[in-house]
Amino acid sequence: MNQRSQTLHWFLLVLLGAASRSTQAQRMVEAEQQPRLFGIQLTDKYLQTDMEYEQEFQRLGTADSAVTRQRFLFQPVVGLGLVGSVYHPNLLEYHLNTELGADFQSSSVDPGTAGSNTKFLQRYNASMDFLQQKPYATTLFAEKDETYRDYDFFTRVRANSDRYGGRTGYSAGPVPISVSAQHYEEYIEDPTRPTRLIENTLNFNAQSLRRSDQARTHLNYSLDQFSRADDGYGTQRGLNQNLNLFDNETFGDQGWVNINSLLNFNIITETQLPTDRLLLQENLRLQHTPKLRSFYEYAFDTASLGDSDSNTHQGRVGLAYQPIESLASTLDLHGIATTSTSPGAYAETRRYGFTLDEQFNKPLGTWGSLMLGYNGRLDREERNTSGQTVNVIGETHTLSDSTTTFLNQPLADVVTIRVTDQNRTTTYVEGLDYRLIPQGALVEIERITNGRIPNPGTVVIDYSAVLQPSAGYYSLDNTFVFRVDLWHSLLGIYGRWSILDYSGAGQLLLRWLNVKTIGVDSTWRWLRTGAEYEVAESNMAPYDRVRLFQSVQFQASETTTFGADLDQNWTHFRDTGLGQNTYGLIVRYQQRLNDNLSWNAEGGMRIDRGFSFDRNVAVARLGLEWTFGKLTARLGYEYGNESQPSSEASRQFAHLRVRRTF
Repeated sequence: MNQRSQTLHWFLLVLLGAASRSTQAQRMVEAEQQPRLFGIQLTDKYLQTDMEYEQEFQRLGTADSAVTRQRFLFQPVVGLGLVGSVYHPNLLEYHLNTELGADFQSSSVDPGTAGSNTKFLQRYNASMDFLQQKPYATTLFAEKDETYRDYDFFTRVRANSDRYGGRTGYSAGPVPISVSAQHYEEYIEDPTRPTRLIENTLNFNAQSLRRSDQARTHLNYSLDQFSRADDGYGTQRGLNQNLNLFDNETFGDQGWVNINSLLNFNIITETQLPTDRLLLQENLRLQHTPKLRSFYEYAFDTASLGDSDSNTHQGRVGLAYQPIESLASTLDLHGIATTSTSPGAYAETRRYGFTLDEQFNKPLGTWGSLMLGYNGRLDREERNTSGQTVNVIGETHTLSDSTTTFLNQPLADVVTIRVTDQNRTTTYVEGLDYRLIPQGALVEIERITNGRIPNPGTVVIDYSAVLQPSAGYYSLDNTFVFRVDLWHSLLGIYGRWSILDYSGAGQLLLRWLNVKTIGVDSTWRWLRTGAEYEVAESNMAPYDRVRLFQSVQFQASETTTFGADLDQNWTHFRDTGLGQNTYGLIVRYQQRLNDNLSWNAEGGMRIDRGFSFDRNVAVARLGLEWTFGKLTARLGYEYGNESQPSSEASRQFAHLRVRRTF
């Protein structure tokens, strides 16, 4: 037995010996007790064994390319929970939850090699609180864990993480502050796409409440040095700094004057494509009477991406009037000026106009309700451009299943499209996380099930587009909506009609729209169902879309629940003749058989059909939990399958955990 094993052996014996002390001897020193040099309480102790078996099959192209991977894991551990103090809990209190044991793994790849590995296993969650009753309380923490992460129902990955750091500050006085620092490492286990992330972060917060909570100022600064290696798809490195300053002021009788101010500065350096953004917003609200309110807004937004820059000034003033409870009217005057520069290109846009918004909500006796809405916008836009292409910086979209999303600018160069998360620290991969579908002059972007973009997920997109000539024109955008709910939502009928048209646009390539949507839905006890039909007339990418959805949430008894979500979408693009169809099903079932035994099952499938993209994804999961006194056993099984015309992948995973507490 080597020295490390002997040390571990004696350490476990000492801790297990401490567990045999009486409850009185283990009791932690309370605040009212006399101080003592060292206090400790063993709060949790157990023996646990984890066993896992995983098999993955992958085929790309012909059968000769098939690869089968197998992995077996065996982890016996001792789990301990400790809480204690030094001299007094108010001086130093510590918490430790740890699992110590062995990690045995064997793996094989066919065709390929096989092997095994045994190592010391340690998982823990530890913290130390210094002077926790003082305004300058300080905490140190460390954690090592293995868990699972879901990007959507069909995508579950294993994540191993390590983090340590601390936080302190001063909570008293007129301006409480807090400071925290953390080192974080994460490894996503995936045979085909492993990912490793290393982050060093620093956060500073300060907040001030003044004049009986009628004024508040909040300052936040964060620094994030990150390195993300997406195996086979590149490495991203950078230093991300973000500063937020927010102020809210309320004045006058009953707070009739309200001012909100926001300053945000974000810069990413030490990366292949440096970016920075400065955003300044000022919002003033005046509540003249209970029925009349005026507002005044200004925003300045400047951003750069490499050698490209974009500056925007935006202003808005208006009145909001609600003469009766069921009717609300808003009228505003607005203007926006944008200047974009790229190497060899320049674009300046000026747009100004007014907007009228009307909302009417009326109960229909005790049996229903009616909602009517109108939003109309008339703008004059003037463009002054030079050059061939312009770089679009920071275009934001929310991607989700069963939605159709286009890039804002026509004639986009698909080669230049770059998609990141909101923090710009993760660059998504085309073909794995999203796909691009040219639809005439427009480009559609769609998240891929089993990718790293959550459902729904907000993405930031940069790209280059053909620069259109200088011109001046008018645009008119009208939207009408209605909804009727009858018999306590037993039947709902709704509709939407949007018209976007232009006058004097000349040779500009602009997307006019005439979109009509009609739908019905019904909610009855545990069932909700509906249907929707949409027709989008346009000079670019006109389409028809039919959507059906059904949802069931049923509790058969106090011990049994059942849920199911179904959706079906058919989209047909008329100018290209292409179609995109999706069918989704997710089912969940839980049942407690008795006080000691329960089980659950969930499964789902998603079928995508479209031009050059046919895909089937299916997942089934089973779980069983049995408890007998202090003995607990959990058994889980998961099967997943993904198939395309030229590829196939499947995964089987079984997990057994047995725990005996003392």
